[in-house]
Amino acid sequence: MNALTTQLRIALLSACLCTACGDFLDEVPKSTVTSENYYKTREDAIAATDAIYDYLISGYAPGGLWDENFGGLFFNDFWELPELMSDNMTSKQSSVDFVSTSNFQIDAFNSRIRILWRDFYQTINACNTVIQKVPDIPMDEVLKNQLVAEARFFRALCYFELTRFFGDVPLHTAPVENVSAANIERTPTDQIYPVVLEDLAFAEASLTYADRLGFGRPYARSASALLARVYLTLGVKQSNTTYLTQAVEKADLVIPEFPLFTGPTGYADIFKLSNRFKGEHIWEVNFNATLSQGWKGNQFLVRLLPQMDTGKGGPANGQGYDAATAALYSAFDPMDARRDVTLFKSFTYSDNTTENFSDPYFCKYWDRVAEPNGNESDATYPYLRTAEMYLIKAEALNELNNGPNGEAKAALNAIRHRAGLGDTPAGNYADFKKAVLAERRLEFAGEGHRWHDLVRMCTLEELSTLVKAAKPNAQPKAANLLFPIPQRERDITNGKLTQNEGY
Repeated sequence: MNALTTQLRIALLSACLCTACGDFLDEVPKSTVTSENYYKTREDAIAATDAIYDYLISGYAPGGLWDENFGGLFFNDFWELPELMSDNMTSKQSSVDFVSTSNFQIDAFNSRIRILWRDFYQTINACNTVIQKVPDIPMDEVLKNQLVAEARFFRALCYFELTRFFGDVPLHTAPVENVSAANIERTPTDQIYPVVLEDLAFAEASLTYADRLGFGRPYARSASALLARVYLTLGVKQSNTTYLTQAVEKADLVIPEFPLFTGPTGYADIFKLSNRFKGEHIWEVNFNATLSQGWKGNQFLVRLLPQMDTGKGGPANGQGYDAATAALYSAFDPMDARRDVTLFKSFTYSDNTTENFSDPYFCKYWDRVAEPNGNESDATYPYLRTAEMYLIKAEALNELNNGPNGEAKAALNAIRHRAGLGDTPAGNYADFKKAVLAERRLEFAGEGHRWHDLVRMCTLEELSTLVKAAKPNAQPKAANLLFPIPQRERDITNGKLTQNEGY
């Protein structure tokens, strides 16, 4: 099958799979391809699975780049909103939706929250279609299990992240093909997590088909790494020693297979385009602007780089939608190798003049050698990388032992040493927990971890103190530990979806 035919089949399949043209399940698109006549062959199974990746990046947008629905889960706001809802990032836009998020003043009518919800459920529906339809297709069993495992990996990812953002959410484990099928109540998280764990266990055992591993597709150890994150989250939330122990065990499985980039340029090497899908990249989103005229590139450079003089060598499409807080910049030790990889406060042009910015901006995703124009970017989104496994291990061991043992300190220090820093001085439970939280902030700044880390590791008072110190206009409150359920979704279900407390 040639590439054009494959693209057409995936496009038709996407129309069949998608249950929304505006909002999730608002309208069922028309298509000559139906679930009854499509899922017959090996090629159908592969196309159905490949369609999931479109929902991760470009979404369902028949009109292309300028379609109002263009953009999938990771193209849109998945990584940005948790940074804005923290002490790391502030919005420089006039958009009320982004500014209110940055100031902890979101409500149920925020369009970016609604789009996040939509992107999750469109992706889940594509996953459920594969999980239900592909097992009945006569084909090689190893490949069949691989395709289902990919779908179950991404379904688990979506439901895990959904619960972190929204708490209780509707649980769909079969394709939703009409509005009435979607009209269900929220499912308690303690009923969702068993599905997440079961999906990841299947993925961990079944992601074995070599031709479909890597380059944006998950490995078995990608499932192990996500399990480590899930177990840590559950272990801390429930004070569950079994989950915390399993978090350590899964992290230990992953670390040897995805070694850290090391040496003086180790941290910078993570974000070089020449290192896509290498080293410590356990699973990353395969954005590729070069092969898609910008349609499947990422939004990092557009959103994060400030507007500069393009005539003198500044990036072509930096809009400076988001800036780093001064508090984040000052949190870095001047000797920390990560600071100048992550942030910049000035830029020297080709004529040797220097522009100083009013705020620090994120530059970690800009490979200035490979993409000097900073326009259509092929930089991947590092959803899972090995540094997190070390810090998961450090945090979990501190929780298990009510203080850091030698292994916990070694795990934390491995990340500090890569950054050019010495051993942590933290020696008791409280100090070590703060040290891990601080290290996660510096290691993953701009990668979408910070809000989740603050919610997991801080009291509301601690969270509020940190955020207000960085952004005096922000007003964190108890409700902000979860996002609001989008009002549009509540209206579609005639109120069956209850609202989170405080909204």
